Amino acid sequence: MPRAGELDDVVRLTTRRSWALLAAVLLALGAGTTWAVVARIESTVSLDGILLAGAGPALVTAPASATVASVSAVVGRPVAAGEVLLTLHGGDDDDAVTVTSPVAGILTTLTARPGTQVKGGATLGVVDRADQRLSALLLLDAGQPAAIPAGAQVRGAGLTGTVTRVEAYPLSTAELAGRYGIGRLPGHDDDRLVRPVLVDLGVSAWPGATLTPIRLDLIVGAERPVDVLLGGGR
Repeated sequence: MPRAGELDDVVRLTTRRSWALLAAVLLALGAGTTWAVVARIESTVSLDGILLAGAGPALVTAPASATVASVSAVVGRPVAAGEVLLTLHGGDDDDAVTVTSPVAGILTTLTARPGTQVKGGATLGVVDRADQRLSALLLLDAGQPAAIPAGAQVRGAGLTGTVTRVEAYPLSTAELAGRYGIGRLPGHDDDRLVRPVLVDLGVSAWPGATLTPIRLDLIVGAERPVDVLLGGGR
């Protein structure tokens, strides 16, 4: 039989182990409770879109119906704001009209050719803005809820940003493409109604970033774990 002293040692050892186990359990429960109350579970929606330099490419348009007399600009070269890109001639008695770049940047497209006739308001070229912040134009399906406040956070592809504007009315992807002087949005072959969401990504745009397809996660809400468990939420 074990002696009384040996029994006392066993009891003390068992008690210490029990207290240690209890302390570990209480510590885990405390940490779990703190996490459930303090932590946030985010709700996100993945949206496709395109990258833009600033507000996006600037269109070069014909001021009136005329004939292209000459072209002085070269696609792919930098242009200054107000730099002459081409010259139009309206007729025998009309003076030549110069068409200038609306912004500083890179001339990415120029469809006008000497001798061709153009209509007033027609798009003749596209200039990708220089020295602009990088932004994203995300496409929220027109059928989805549009309660996205300015200041909502966006992240993905190594980028983070803030929603600056949500278009009040839906537009077709074809209309959006027309804003930037292209036939369709990159990565979007179908023509559908969307609500454009403009996001400031907080970094400088790099050359060639404009119109690059991208997918970002829009954070639409956050709940505490305890609220989720209790069926509530914020």
